[in-house]
Amino acid sequence: MPRTIAGLLIVFAALLLLACGGDDDTSSGADATQGPTAIGDPTDNATATAQPTEITPAPAGDTLPVYLALGDSLSAGIGASNPLTTSWVALVHSSLPDWDLINLGIPGDTSDDLLNGGSLGDGIGEIQQRKADDKASNEVQVITLEIGGNDLLNIYFDLVIPGDCPSVVESLERPMCVEALTNALATYRANLRETLRRLTEAAPGVPLFLMTLYNPFSGGASHVDQLGVLSLEGQDGTPFPSGLNDAIREEGAAAGVTVVEWYELFLGKQSEYIAQDLIHPNDTGQAVMADAVKTVMAQAGLPVVD
Repeated sequence: MPRTIAGLLIVFAALLLLACGGDDDTSSGADATQGPTAIGDPTDNATATAQPTEITPAPAGDTLPVYLALGDSLSAGIGASNPLTTSWVALVHSSLPDWDLINLGIPGDTSDDLLNGGSLGDGIGEIQQRKADDKASNEVQVITLEIGGNDLLNIYFDLVIPGDCPSVVESLERPMCVEALTNALATYRANLRETLRRLTEAAPGVPLFLMTLYNPFSGGASHVDQLGVLSLEGQDGTPFPSGLNDAIREEGAAAGVTVVEWYELFLGKQSEYIAQDLIHPNDTGQAVMADAVKTVMAQAGLPVVD
């Protein structure tokens, strides 16, 4: 296979697979003070030898209000120099003095894993258990949710690597490729809708903040940047006028939860906000994400401090 096509396959595969959450099983918390490796040679897979950071959910105590974080590698803190202190979840938690944190972010989780695996059930279990005990002060009182970056994993393995969908142009022309992405987006929307239903049913009145996903390639190579725009924001005149972020915004509004916009914050910021794995946010990006969440939380009346 010619080098240029192989490189394009890798880049397109990375976009479809990772969008913003990334293939968390192969990502790292690399030196977050540096920018991403240049994409001058797209055959250089920067994440090939990286190892995931091990994250242990912080146990909550018996008397303090609880901040519950749900999601994938972004909530787990992959990309941060120290996930326990410099990740966006840790920074948000530090702005809620005298609160406990339960972080159920699991690297690699898709929306289906979240919905049908353990983390959503564990989170709802915590909500219900704390409601049922005799301590009014220890209930879950705020929830954050980000998910979706890994939902296109099957396209990567089934269609991109074998060469059935080798480029954006060819993929948009081939029914099998269009169908695969269409199905992935539809499945994501249905999973997100049910996840939000279960959470709002379990915790009525508890503020829930749902994040849009950023484009890790924004400001980098233009053709890769545009792949991110198509996947996340859609493009008129294609079979995908709406992207993953449109589903997040629409389902969030329908469920009555607050949507926090991360997408626009990362426009043109690849060299500043993205870690060396080319996917996850570095410490600067983590802080930007945390600031956006804290701002919206403060607007909702939560006791956020700097």
